[in-house]
Amino acid sequence: MTEQEKERQSVNKTFKGEIKKIKELPGFKAKVGYIFDYYTLHIIVIVVLIILTISIVHHYMTRKDDVLFGIVLNLSCVDTEVFSGQLDEYIGVGPKEKTFLERGLFMGQYGNDVEQKLVMYIAAHQLDYVITDEDGLNHFGKQFFWKDLREFLPADLYNDLKEDIIVRTFTQKDEETGESETREQTLLRINDYRIARELDLYGYDDGSSFYLGAYLYPPDEANVIKLFEYVRDLGKVAPAEE
Repeated sequence: MTEQEKERQSVNKTFKGEIKKIKELPGFKAKVGYIFDYYTLHIIVIVVLIILTISIVHHYMTRKDDVLFGIVLNLSCVDTEVFSGQLDEYIGVGPKEKTFLERGLFMGQYGNDVEQKLVMYIAAHQLDYVITDEDGLNHFGKQFFWKDLREFLPADLYNDLKEDIIVRTFTQKDEETGESETREQTLLRINDYRIARELDLYGYDDGSSFYLGAYLYPPDEANVIKLFEYVRDLGKVAPAEE
């Protein structure tokens, strides 16, 4: 008999002996008391394992992958779940897919933390687009962060949006070579679009501008284009609604 077989036989004998001992105890109360006195830790461990197993199974059964991920930067807005749900429907995401828009990110005194979070999203190949204010536009424009909407958007979509696409020029200096590079950066100003009202965007000042920009290397360009189509199709706010 191998050591493994001996150990298994010993465990079976111990288990059968414990069952027999519990059965021989007088009364239900004595049986329960014995179990809790000697097996409380075992019961806790089993319960914890069951809960963890159920949680893990539920997580993987209900998990949805982000097919379009954006952030609202330097602007306050309402809960984005309704917006994301409507965008899901417009894009036609699959049963295990969703869009996600994160809010509550502000620069200023927490600027480094926000940038680190953006770097993390970019490194994880998640970030697709940003809705931000003038400060966010300029800050990341200096890093050549924004995709050129003039080249990125299909011609018909660009023509529909071009009167609100703003162009800014930024210069970046290479610290090692001392050479400078200048690029134009483009974003869509969305103050007059219904999307700004749907999200109830507002900034530090009453006259804040709101911009929608595509990250230079979005994970899914097709869905970013669909986002701009969604903005266009939602339309602008009519003068009577102002």
